[in-house]
Amino acid sequence: MNNPATLLIVQNLQQSKTFYLDILGLELISETDSCLRLLAGNHSVLVFQGTLPASQYEHSYNASSTLVFSVSSLDEKIDELKNHNVEFIHQTPNANEWGRYAAFKDPSGIVHEIFEPYS
Repeated sequence: MNNPATLLIVQNLQQSKTFYLDILGLELISETDSCLRLLAGNHSVLVFQGTLPASQYEHSYNASSTLVFSVSSLDEKIDELKNHNVEFIHQTPNANEWGRYAAFKDPSGIVHEIFEPYS
């Protein structure tokens, strides 16, 4: 299996388009009435219009797909996203053996993370 992509089902396609392009900085590759094809680095992200709300977030084995965006300064990116009224799950960054991270929600309630690796 080559070239995996992530599929996101969102509540409002146009609101999500603004969020993923203008706030997160992903690249628009193509668009139809019901789907966006985005690029995050070399990774394709397909965004479809859905009809049901996102499930309540729990950090567990049954969680939905999560995009993890690497950043050079976690604290600066948190401040930048909060200035765009992005809702964070983690009010302060968490850490693991690879670096620090914080989870946030997109406009549909889908949870993603920003991650600052240790040098």
